[in-house]
Amino acid sequence: MDHASTGNNHQEIIQLLEQALKQWHHDDGQSSLAETLPNLVRQTRTNWQESGAPPGRRLTNQLLLDLLEELAPIDPEAATLLRRRYIDDETGFAVANFLGVSESSFYRQRRDALGTLADVALAQERQARSTRAGKLENRLEPPTYHQLVGVTDLQARLSKLLRPQADIKLICLAGMGGLGKTALVDRLAREVIATGEFDDLAWISARQQTFAAWGDVQATGQPVLTPDELITQLNQQLTDDLAPPRPPAESLAALKARLAKRTHLIIIDNLETAEDYREILPLLHELGQLAWLLITSRVSIHEQPDIHVTNLEELSPTNVEALVRDEAARRGIDDLAAAPAETMRQIYDVVGGNPLALKLIIGQVHVRSLSRVLTDLDEARGRRVEALYEFIYRQAWDLLDDMARRVLLTMPLVATPGATLDHLMGATSLDDDDLYNALDLLIRLSLVNVSGPLDERRYSIHRLTESFLHKQVTKWI
Repeated sequence: MDHASTGNNHQEIIQLLEQALKQWHHDDGQSSLAETLPNLVRQTRTNWQESGAPPGRRLTNQLLLDLLEELAPIDPEAATLLRRRYIDDETGFAVANFLGVSESSFYRQRRDALGTLADVALAQERQARSTRAGKLENRLEPPTYHQLVGVTDLQARLSKLLRPQADIKLICLAGMGGLGKTALVDRLAREVIATGEFDDLAWISARQQTFAAWGDVQATGQPVLTPDELITQLNQQLTDDLAPPRPPAESLAALKARLAKRTHLIIIDNLETAEDYREILPLLHELGQLAWLLITSRVSIHEQPDIHVTNLEELSPTNVEALVRDEAARRGIDDLAAAPAETMRQIYDVVGGNPLALKLIIGQVHVRSLSRVLTDLDEARGRRVEALYEFIYRQAWDLLDDMARRVLLTMPLVATPGATLDHLMGATSLDDDDLYNALDLLIRLSLVNVSGPLDERRYSIHRLTESFLHKQVTKWI
């Protein structure tokens, strides 16, 4: 079979395979197969390491042996020709004599054999890619979104950071509850799996509660994510080993040894729900020397060294309209999907740009008028609304001291684009140190936003937070 017209990629694979076969007996021979068959090379490396193969045996040679074994039942003569010529290092003349063909026929058959070997390699690459993607995607939670709105630029920025060659290894995506941190990180994880840039990926959730689509807060039943629990979960996930955990020091040593051999992306979702997230940060810094870590948290850990913190903001009015129309159309609420722009503005004025709150509102419009649903949210009425506020705000509110609560309760008086430090000092009657400490806590808990240039920071709150402060918080004081 003549493979000359099967495409540039196929021809490139043929050339690379021929080059690698020619270098079989050269220990210092370099191969570019990892660039064109990344999943197959990764699979071979994993099998090689786990089988305890001697380090002197070159990875490329092992890959070629595996491909020749796959070729043998498909085309025995092609496999024999390539083995004798390159592995056994026989001359073309000797191989031609063995096969009982002329030398010119030998060269034609060698060309065809390399083409068939390339077919096998490409098929194996596709299979390895599919197997790997399926295995890694099974570690993720089921996606909770149909499409992501308003995060294109942020997704692109984070994608640039999630590269095995990047200098930044610890990344935190922070923001208040319901903004879609988990959804965005899930999209990034699936993107990383598809591109195959990391050898392995782990997804660990610290979430203790979820907010159900019908408006109830439910416990996940997961154990608190302590350092020892994180090490145990990572070892079990990355090795698919459900054996009882080993002693902590031994488990950590095994995890580090594994991370040192291959490139890993570790995702820790909802870190703020750990009993004390500061307890786990030293371990994250330690693991960050060997792997890339992407963390989501309602607590901004910007005070931590060597962590790149990015904040997820609420959706703009334009993106709120896009999300509402798409979600309503998917749920069959055609009159809301086709509602005028004024209606969309009314929704934004009450709900703001919190996707979780918006989806709760859309779900209730199935059986209630939009005006009643918005009024209930604004007045903090109804079980579902109270559950929403409980899910988003309760944990943060309980962590505030009296001064931080005083500053937060003042924030609804702040006009766009936010208050300056001097403005807040006048409104709260706090001195510099007390106000700074209060703001620092509020910002770390994602209750207050920071904007403006370096020489004049401004402070504001989400619209949903304003609704919460008007009504719901009075029930907690």
